Amino acid sequence: MQRKSSENQPLNPESKNRTGLGVIIVEGNTPNHLNFNFQIAEETEVKVGEYVEVPLGFSVLIGRVSHIQTYNEYYTDPEFVKYHITRGLSVDARFPTRSGRWRIARVKTAGLIRNGRMLPPEDAPEPGDLVYRADTGLLTHFLGLPSDGLYIGLMRGNNAVKVLLDPDKLVRHHVAVLGATGSGKSYAVGVLIEELLEKNFPVLVIDPHGEYGTFRQPNKNLEENERGQEFDIMPKGYRAVNYYPRGLGKNGGNELTIRMSDLDAYAISEICGMSDVQSDLLFLAVKKLWEEKHAYNTENLTEAVGKAAEEWKFQKNTLLSTVRRITVLRELGIFGEGFDTSDIVKPGVLSILDLSEDMDERVRRIIAGVMLQKIFQDRKKDLIPPALVVVEESHRFAPQGTNTYSRRQMRKIAREGRKFGLGLCVTSQRIVGLDKDILSQCGTKIILRIEGNYDLDYLKPYLDHASTDDIERIPLLPNGIAITSGVATQHPIVTEIRTRRTQHGGTGTKLIH
Repeated sequence: MQRKSSENQPLNPESKNRTGLGVIIVEGNTPNHLNFNFQIAEETEVKVGEYVEVPLGFSVLIGRVSHIQTYNEYYTDPEFVKYHITRGLSVDARFPTRSGRWRIARVKTAGLIRNGRMLPPEDAPEPGDLVYRADTGLLTHFLGLPSDGLYIGLMRGNNAVKVLLDPDKLVRHHVAVLGATGSGKSYAVGVLIEELLEKNFPVLVIDPHGEYGTFRQPNKNLEENERGQEFDIMPKGYRAVNYYPRGLGKNGGNELTIRMSDLDAYAISEICGMSDVQSDLLFLAVKKLWEEKHAYNTENLTEAVGKAAEEWKFQKNTLLSTVRRITVLRELGIFGEGFDTSDIVKPGVLSILDLSEDMDERVRRIIAGVMLQKIFQDRKKDLIPPALVVVEESHRFAPQGTNTYSRRQMRKIAREGRKFGLGLCVTSQRIVGLDKDILSQCGTKIILRIEGNYDLDYLKPYLDHASTDDIERIPLLPNGIAITSGVATQHPIVTEIRTRRTQHGGTGTKLIH
């Protein structure tokens, strides 16, 4: 059925003056409202993942290229090709093979725009319709990219489009940045942090590698600064403050202690490596101290354990082993007056909890868990401003199948943080080892190269809008290229992550000079 003549005027009048990428053809059951194919014009560059548009009268159909295939009539007959190979003849030399070549782009429809409104796919293009590269303004509107968002890079294919993420959506609905070692994961997290600091937003990083202290330094990498001109980025440093557990401070960082009464019985049990029966005894003792509103330390906790053991008839060897493990807590050196979150979470400041020094992994998780717990509680009471907490190497703090104290706190923020303006950013290269519940709560995913099949299979259910085609491309992504999808973007965007303003601290030591 033909459209009315009044509808044959394009929505975007400039489309008349633009060069089309190609022409829609009939192939299989396309074109229809969900898919169409177009033959790519000669000497025209089209990339998988880029967005295209087709004017449909007063509407514009927006689609995303999912496949590109090439054909050549001179190479369709295997016997014909074999004849030339066995005789050492060149098909190209004997026949005009270039004239027999054509390329087909397969497109999945993303939606319609009509009168400024985004609509679901509900109309089909017609064979012979011209296909254009999506207009920058139209595409920005279609993807819901705000003009004042967090600038993380440029869209591949449609590289005039700056990928700007809505900070409110990103923080409130949490974000996961995932990728193999060396894919640019930590670099991309650094870009997000820079953008939030530009907006005077507080950020806390739990840093098990000590990579983030370089945020104070402008980027000194000459190659990156030269490329920065493409992204309109100039070197710059930011306010960054390091916090270290007591006894591990360095380079003028602030010493941090935690109060024993900041820990619940399960956290103390975890850090001490207690058995189930020892944990039961400890729980009864701590419960009694809480009921009596006593802040506890090793001395009064030991006394409370003795009373609980007598009241509940625990065996003597259980009492002695529990007391012995509590006594060991004194030797850790991390307990003291504690910290005030309002001193740590400040507008426009990157606060870094540096846990990179040698310590037991259980201690590392407990310190991180206390920080997360106190920030969540104080944000609920509005004692600190809205903030983003970045947990590097999240699989270490929230391992799948292991009920750690830090995992419980991360789950709590992931489930309830959006109500209180506390966002969570998880990062990991071992996706299969990361808690599923936390990953499922991350509304935005920034996915860099992932190579392991186990990790990819684990991740598939959580890629909201990404197609099977995107998932198949993930192991092939070059360093610094990410697929961004979820709440902060209405459709997947293949993104070239911009260069950093700050010095990147995650490059490691050069082995050969």
